Amino acid sequence: MKIVYTLLVLIILLMGCTWGKDSSVVKQIVDALNMESLLGQMLIIAVPSNKVDEKTIAFIKKYRPGGVILFGYNLNNGTCKSLAHDLQKLAMESIGIPLFISIDQEGGRVKRIQNDITQFPGNFALGVVNDPSKTYIMAQILGIQLRQAGINMNFAPVVDVNNNPENPVINIRSFGCDPALCASLGEAYIKGLQKSRCIAVAKHFPGHGDTYQDSHLTLPVIYKSLPQLEHIELIPFKQAIDAGVECIMTAHIAFPGMGINIPATMSSFFLSDILRKSLKFQGVIITDDLEMKGISGIQSYGTAAVNSIKAGADILLISSYENHVQEIIDSLKGALDKGDISIESVKSKVTKILKLKLRYHIIKIKYGKLSLQSFEPSHDDLKLLQEADALNAELSQLAIVFYSKNTIHDFVIDNLHTYAEVISKNDNLINIFKKENVIMNAPVSKKNNTVLLIDASSYSTTELHNKLKSMKHYSKVLLLITGNPYPYIKHFSNYSMLMSFSDTDESLHQLALCLKGVFEPKFLHPCLPVNTQ
Repeated sequence: MKIVYTLLVLIILLMGCTWGKDSSVVKQIVDALNMESLLGQMLIIAVPSNKVDEKTIAFIKKYRPGGVILFGYNLNNGTCKSLAHDLQKLAMESIGIPLFISIDQEGGRVKRIQNDITQFPGNFALGVVNDPSKTYIMAQILGIQLRQAGINMNFAPVVDVNNNPENPVINIRSFGCDPALCASLGEAYIKGLQKSRCIAVAKHFPGHGDTYQDSHLTLPVIYKSLPQLEHIELIPFKQAIDAGVECIMTAHIAFPGMGINIPATMSSFFLSDILRKSLKFQGVIITDDLEMKGISGIQSYGTAAVNSIKAGADILLISSYENHVQEIIDSLKGALDKGDISIESVKSKVTKILKLKLRYHIIKIKYGKLSLQSFEPSHDDLKLLQEADALNAELSQLAIVFYSKNTIHDFVIDNLHTYAEVISKNDNLINIFKKENVIMNAPVSKKNNTVLLIDASSYSTTELHNKLKSMKHYSKVLLLITGNPYPYIKHFSNYSMLMSFSDTDESLHQLALCLKGVFEPKFLHPCLPVNTQ
């Protein structure tokens, strides 16, 4: 035992020495960077196409970014892995520092990668399941798949508490309306994702749940005091920090009741006093996209960038690939020249960024130089991936909720006594229902035993009103809710609803199985009002 203890101590000491040596090299590398490279490391920007073409090469060489964000248009030919590889190769050749390659792969309705990644249901569905251990495994599988695809940073999870049913932008992207639920599942998601060496980004600090406006379109306001925020909105962020989350994304929301009339993204009170000092977050602060109207509608891009850095942000996120990047860089240089931002603070931020890349095996230090470290899944990783489809089916099934005063048996389709017709704009849903034989041609004599299934989520509330008016001859109508349920509960509470809170193929498949009577759905969810039918 004495020998084993001595060996463990030696291993720990050697690891400490290695990390200390690497940290020293990082400092030397940062000190050697020119101004363009320093400022570039503080930017995550979009790229123009789905391949590394001449425009992308010129763009990366010019702005020297520390990271890129990929959108659906970058991945429309299913080449995420090759695109990521080529971007990293370009970064090493032109910058000498590997990139954060980031994405919004939240699950459910927010999914940029369509191929080669398991399409798990989104957060609200996970909140219905409410099983932290399953959420952890799901996030770990997702992280491994993302790393295999070349992605090393996921802008997830959303840990906002969705405590406003009128919220147009968060709703089912949240785990739910209960702070403890959001905190528990947020922690599990973060730990699972980061276990796979994919960086988690908890968002949107200090909370975007209690709004009825979308910060993509305007600057939302929340009239709450700090104690009120501490009682609800800040709880998941505090638990995320305690769980070791590496990055937190800011929200473009003002809090006039606290005298904060600018977005939290640009508020030193929120980023420095609350996030850094009070909540003791030592990781990387990333702004939400500076091109959203919650920022760009009130300040120029350059001014907003400078104010965000002064407030405490480390990385600026910009969703375009050319329009405003130069303006932001010029403004940051101007702020440095005037002394509004110190070179010491810039170097401190870049040091933190490079150490994060080092910790997550994005970069490695060899012979005193940075190089790209490729991701190699372990044997255990590959074994875990074999569970992906089964876990997806289980989570998607456990998230199905029946919202009605009736029983689900009133709507089960057996194609012997009860038949179904489906109205939907979603061809995918129709095809899945046909494949599962939910939709079959009923004999004329059996038409009065037909259940009308309406895919409510593919229609606006106005469109749905009109549909229902023209369908009064059906004795049984069931609304299918694959997205945000709140508008439909508000306007159509006298109808029975079957909810998946997710429109992935597997969620639609489980809706079909439920309608066939394969399993019983849940009948109650605490974040949904009681059905008064």
